Order: sequence, then C-alpha cells, then structure tokens
Amino acid sequence: MDMQSPTMPQLQRLLALWQARNGPERLPMRSDFADEDLRPFFGNIFIVDVLPQAPYFKFRLYGLSLVNAANREWTGKTMDEIDISPYAPDVFDDYHRVRDGGQPMAQLRSFEPPPGTFTDQWRRYERLLLPLGQGGRKVEQIMGCSYPLAEGSVSERP
Repeated sequence: MDMQSPTMPQLQRLLALWQARNGPERLPMRSDFADEDLRPFFGNIFIVDVLPQAPYFKFRLYGLSLVNAANREWTGKTMDEIDISPYAPDVFDDYHRVRDGGQPMAQLRSFEPPPGTFTDQWRRYERLLLPLGQGGRKVEQIMGCSYPLAEGSVSERP
C-alpha cells in the first residue's frame, strides 16, 4: 500500500523514528522506542492493542492532549466501548488497513463531533498510524499520533 507522507513536521519526525527501527524481518516493537524518543509526542500519542477477534482494537494508552480534546479518557477501552460514530467507519477502516497491510498510514481528517465531545480545534486533524509487532511482521499494536490542524493550514487530500 502506498502511503502519503504526513504534512505536519511532528508526524514526519515520528515516521522517521519508526522507519529507522523498521526492518525486513520484523516490525518495530514498542520497546524499540525509548521514552526520550517519544517525549515530544507524549500528549498526542496513543497505542492500540490489536485483538484476535471483535472488537479488534483496544486503547492501551491515550495521550493527555487527546483526552482533553475528546473530553474523555479512552485508555483501557475497546472500540465498542467508546462512541466514535462522528468519524466511523473511517477509523475502523484505517485501523484494519494498518493491521492487515503492516504499513504506516497518514491521513488528514475532518469531522463534525456532537456538541460536548471534541473541542472545535479538532474538527480537522492529521493522524499517523504506525504498525508495531512483537518480533515478527504480524501487527500486534498500532502506535498513533494526532494533531489538530488550524483552519486553512493544509489543504485536504482527495
């Protein structure tokens, strides 16, 4: 699968870290990234465990900036325990594509959250999804990172 490059410098740096640890025989593992490597992204990073059956994805970690933006904590919750209807099915499709293809994915997204959910600045955001393994090429986790886009900062991709 061809991936469009992230437009945001923060996501470009995170992708470069992942690429430096990716190998032909195995995907990077979470343990391949020192906390110092990820510190610049801490508030905006999330880690999703890939489950063998439905609901397929469970948030192991949901960064504080994301918690504040969503007005809720998703750490420890599966996809069926949270309301992602404002941007489903795109979210499920993206996670499944990364899980099945084992390749990173950068996306610009727009959505209309219900009142009282996400803060307005997050109506447009860019997200990077990075597959992680446990010593092979099978995707066991997905490390993601999202940042809000200022209006007019980046044009939408088709």
